[in-house]
Amino acid sequence: MGTAFRRRRNGTLTATLHVGEVDLLRNLVSQLLELLADGEPPRPSDPLEQELDLASADPPTDPVLRRLFPDAYAEESSAGDFRRYTERGLRDTKRRNALVVLDALDRADPGRRDDDRTVTVDGRDAEARLRALTDLRLALGTRLGIEQDGDGDT
Repeated sequence: MGTAFRRRRNGTLTATLHVGEVDLLRNLVSQLLELLADGEPPRPSDPLEQELDLASADPPTDPVLRRLFPDAYAEESSAGDFRRYTERGLRDTKRRNALVVLDALDRADPGRRDDDRTVTVDGRDAEARLRALTDLRLALGTRLGIEQDGDGDT
């Protein structure tokens, strides 16, 4: 089982994770990347829309993608307009954040025990990692049907 993050004098954070935890995180983040790619709206056929990199105004059909890319406005046409101009950029940012996590897991150093890995979090990447873990938490919660605190309690 992993340990809490510890701050080093140089400003980095480290956490020791069991290799099983590293593998699980790597698998989940990889699945999130696949979902982001599979749910990518088709490229527009209009040359101007292509140049502006506009997305579809339709909300995603997958519940996880709807949770990761919620409507910004209650009114349908405003929500669609907002989605057209922002979704591609948001998807790209979510992909970059997830890749930062994968990179850190791939660079994990052996821990004190053979079945441990030490993951280092650089201050520059901390926000990207937190955002990726939030996306992962939202995806898992959606798949498990957890909508608010206490939904998973037995």
